[in-house]
Amino acid sequence: MAIDYPSILLFLAINNLYIITLFTYQYFYHHKKWYLWVFIVGILFQTIALILVGNRNTLPFFYSVQLSNFFLISSFALTSFGLVSFDGKIRKNILWLFFVFTILFYSSFLATAESKTIRIIIQIIASSFFYGTGAFYLLINKNKYKFSIILSIVLIIYSIFQLFRASIIYSTGPSYDFMAGSTIDNWYLIISVFVISASSIGFIMLLKEIDQKTILLKNIIIEQDKVKLEELNITKDKLFSIIAHDLRSPFNNILGFSDLLINNLKDYKIAQQERYLGIINSSAKNTLVLLDNLLNWANSQTGNIDFNPKKLILSSVVSEIIELSNTVAITKDISLIHNCPQDIEVSTDEDMLKAVLRNLISNAIKFTNPGGKISVIAIKGQNQIEITVSDNGVGMNENTKNKLFRIETNESTNGTANEKGSGLGLILCKEFVEKQGGKIWVESEEGKRSDFKFTLPLIKPE
Repeated sequence: MAIDYPSILLFLAINNLYIITLFTYQYFYHHKKWYLWVFIVGILFQTIALILVGNRNTLPFFYSVQLSNFFLISSFALTSFGLVSFDGKIRKNILWLFFVFTILFYSSFLATAESKTIRIIIQIIASSFFYGTGAFYLLINKNKYKFSIILSIVLIIYSIFQLFRASIIYSTGPSYDFMAGSTIDNWYLIISVFVISASSIGFIMLLKEIDQKTILLKNIIIEQDKVKLEELNITKDKLFSIIAHDLRSPFNNILGFSDLLINNLKDYKIAQQERYLGIINSSAKNTLVLLDNLLNWANSQTGNIDFNPKKLILSSVVSEIIELSNTVAITKDISLIHNCPQDIEVSTDEDMLKAVLRNLISNAIKFTNPGGKISVIAIKGQNQIEITVSDNGVGMNENTKNKLFRIETNESTNGTANEKGSGLGLILCKEFVEKQGGKIWVESEEGKRSDFKFTLPLIKPE
């Protein structure tokens, strides 16, 4: 069956102009992406090739055959590269591959320009190579978009069909004539129109799918930022609460009892003076601990705290903190003991470890009744050391345990001697322990005991 070759080429050219208009609109009004222009130029090259071939009877051989095929082979490379760049990444390996093979295919074409059958087979193989390669990269892309998979399947089927068509043309030999209108060529024209249109529409749908996922990801980020903002507000409120109440109370004690001593020093007996001085001293120490926690916590929130791990003898650090905490423990008649083997070495930041131990021991003293006992125990594991600060104090229920270590739910509770606190200590402990690669938790029985445990990396002997 003879076919109206010029009319079909004209139809394909008009169809391509429509696609160029569609993608130009997409670029200016929806997606200002560089790869759209690559795709547009590819379709434009294909349109120029169609126009040159359509006028083959009036144009010289150079224009109708050699130049037209340069535009045609280049169009395969450009449109395929535009498709595989849908996520905006410049894949240099594919770019170089397409550039080299464009030169190879066109050089082969020029070398066999006198053989019409071989020329057509080279065109077909070039088309299959570029579209097949593009389809493969669309298929293996880690972002599994629905329309990228559909596009890749369409292009793979088209590439396979083209190779099948090339085999039939090769078997036909020099007698092959496209104008004769063979069944395979008729199907080729129908499928080509379908593939060009389907690929263009599919590409636009792929861009819309990417937009939808981008919007979804942005919404997720907005929600995450919203949660972070809420946490910051909670942190801010907690900080203001500490400054307004917890930090003010010990200063009131210091000022109040110091005023009493100044105004009534001669009227007070030595024992009463010592009692008031003890309260002032205890309030000052508590204030210092609170200020230290506040500064450490503020620095940890802004990322300004230094982390300098080094080799330390654990028992030496524990002994130092127990000695500093003993004054407060004695006022409540609480005994402080520790059982840490002398040979245990840990890799940790000394200031952070001291802050953790100081806060855990201070917390244990706060919630242990007069006459109670607090012990610090270290157990060596295979790769870490487990340190336990144990007391026989008031303990806690499950609800209270679940609120610990979290600033949004943590609440300060008065101790057994009505001691006040900020609730920052345990939160700071968690941040410092986790920063050193350890973990912290609590085991407790209400009315009996509490065991605060944390782990640190162990330095193995060489």
